[in-house]
Amino acid sequence: MLGKIGAVAGAVAVVLCWPLAVGQIGERIYQDTVGEYNSPYVSVTTESYERGYLTSLAVSKIALKSSWKAVFEEQGWPTEWHIAHDIHHGVFGVTSNSTLVIDDQVASQVAAWWGSDAVPLQLTTRTALTRKTDLDLTLNPFVYDDENGTAFKSEPLTFSGEVSADGHGSFSYTLKDALLQTVADESMQVSGVTGGGEGRWDGRFWIGNQQLQIGTLAFANHETQESVSLDQIKVASHNTLIESKTGTEESPAVSTRLNNSNQLSIASLTSLDGQQFQTFNIDLLLSDLDYEAVTRLSALGDQLDGELSSSQVQEMSLALDLLVAKGLTVNLKDISVVAPEGPIKGNVRLTVQPGLARASQNLAQVTTKLDGEMYFEFPSELLSLTEGLEPQTDRLVQSGVLTMKEDRAFLSLKLVGDKVILGNGDQLPLAMLMMLLLS
Repeated sequence: MLGKIGAVAGAVAVVLCWPLAVGQIGERIYQDTVGEYNSPYVSVTTESYERGYLTSLAVSKIALKSSWKAVFEEQGWPTEWHIAHDIHHGVFGVTSNSTLVIDDQVASQVAAWWGSDAVPLQLTTRTALTRKTDLDLTLNPFVYDDENGTAFKSEPLTFSGEVSADGHGSFSYTLKDALLQTVADESMQVSGVTGGGEGRWDGRFWIGNQQLQIGTLAFANHETQESVSLDQIKVASHNTLIESKTGTEESPAVSTRLNNSNQLSIASLTSLDGQQFQTFNIDLLLSDLDYEAVTRLSALGDQLDGELSSSQVQEMSLALDLLVAKGLTVNLKDISVVAPEGPIKGNVRLTVQPGLARASQNLAQVTTKLDGEMYFEFPSELLSLTEGLEPQTDRLVQSGVLTMKEDRAFLSLKLVGDKVILGNGDQLPLAMLMMLLLS
């Protein structure tokens, strides 16, 4: 009997103490994931965390940085915002409901954008003891008007995602409609926005895939009655890291390369003059990029503000030298569109073979490591539509660079070092080709 009573008492003690344990674990998870965050554009810090028995209360501060901060300051908008987190300790994890704190600093701006009684945003996160986190965010309808006549309004923006303990995650978002109107009586409207991705953030790049779809994107000048519209826009991007072992058995090393793939398609586009363009496509692959070099260049890009300093120029040159020395390929696998005059299509590949040191000191050396190919075909009518192009067209035809067949024009060539091999087998120095194209 005493044993049974002891077992029951032990079980009761575990049940009573478990919320405290979950609360302590939850605070650690919060501090590791939400409590501290820093990027070139925004930082998140914990202002307070009060842990209780079944619930905890926390407040985070979001501070804008760099160009974002400058834009908000220029408009007179707050650059620091506080988020209140109402945290509940469950049996298997922690749930947090977060809302924007309407303090004196932001109250007038919130009233101007969302209304005096509106809730600007709602964020719910569910974190298991394994640190897997699910989140749902809703940014409620947003309206902005200023005294100059600029206005912006949008339907709710919803965002959901999940992040595992090892940093991998997935996300999706939707925005039904948004409209921007300027003081110059111009407007931009975007409708049917959906997107998402899957992968992990490595501190500099999203390793994985992302995609974005837009139903309609329209620009209009209501004073001149000019407009541009794009329908069914699709954008996709995919980053992958490839690691390979280099060096010797005595001194092994790991080389990391980044492959970046991008696709853009637009079902139809109406230009300012009313012309219709159909099935516009771009498929671009950047492959075999040295990861250390592109990371350096990305970090330098975040620091750029106006004119480059001498130290920034030197750092950028060193990063570019490393990128070229390790080799890379730029492959425009497809660029095509159906224009009013007819279909246009082409592809371009340029590869810089590895092994070239200090390329920035002598750019002419790059041609010794260069190979590639180029192909374009388009309606020959386009050549006559461009004023002053006829002499250059004649030179390209006479040199064999450009071929005319019926109503189509063709350009086909290969690059091997500093030589260009034309479609008919003839060879030209690369410098001569550049003169023909630019003269």
